[in-house]
Amino acid sequence: MIDIGNVFRTMGRMLRQRFWGLVGLCAVFLAIQFGGLLVLGVGMAVIGAAGAAAAGAGLEDPAAFAGMGFGLIAFIVVFYAAYIVIFFAEQAALVTLASPLEDASFGAAMSRGFKSALPFFGITVLLMLAYIAVGALVGGALGAAGGGTTLVNVVPLLFLPVMVYFGCRFSVLIPVVAVDQVFNPVKAIRRSWQLTRGNVWRIFLSNVVYTIGAVLLLVVPVVLMFGVTDATGAGPGAAMFAAGAMLLLFFPILFLYLMSLSAFMASLHSEVTGGGAEALEEIFA
Repeated sequence: MIDIGNVFRTMGRMLRQRFWGLVGLCAVFLAIQFGGLLVLGVGMAVIGAAGAAAAGAGLEDPAAFAGMGFGLIAFIVVFYAAYIVIFFAEQAALVTLASPLEDASFGAAMSRGFKSALPFFGITVLLMLAYIAVGALVGGALGAAGGGTTLVNVVPLLFLPVMVYFGCRFSVLIPVVAVDQVFNPVKAIRRSWQLTRGNVWRIFLSNVVYTIGAVLLLVVPVVLMFGVTDATGAGPGAAMFAAGAMLLLFFPILFLYLMSLSAFMASLHSEVTGGGAEALEEIFA
């Protein structure tokens, strides 16, 4: 059984020890994302300019315009696929650096992050397919049973505890891939399921405590800022000041959230593995 208090003690210790490294990772991935948005904007502008030039030159070939349209769609698809990979890489890199089971350097955490991105993509696809399959089966069963509107509205609520349960069972998937380096999607899902066996209730309570703490630390200050501005009846100048302060606070708040979440997941993973004492060979033998 995991010790919930120890999860948060470990989380706080890792945040203190690796604070600036985690800040650096957040900043690097933010710069990569901004660079990607810049590439997207330039690419769309170039394709749009090419289309306008073709129209201005009197080009009326439908195949040419269809080709440019397909090119634009392909460009956007590739961009968003790359963005998803970067998102997964960021999560894996942060968890690696925040893990008490790792003594990873900044560069090693970055490398582990990008190495873990494609396995995460595979895991996401598998879980989405499973979700769609279950949803189709439930929908088919409701249709065959002639369920009315009330039943259709109630069933999703009944499935909410099931979704929470599965969320707890897969709550250490990111550190399983990034820290344990289980890059096979099926084996990673199986390992997460095994590690969380018998700990679902405590994992759920840990997530509730973390969520409450995150709301208090990250959301309440913003709400208070705007609440004080409204309560004092301040003019437009004060409202603009509050909006500017919110803009300045956005990235520090975002960084703090990402860092605390990564440290929480890494600490939870450390706790369910008993500090990494068990051997992977015994699980997959």
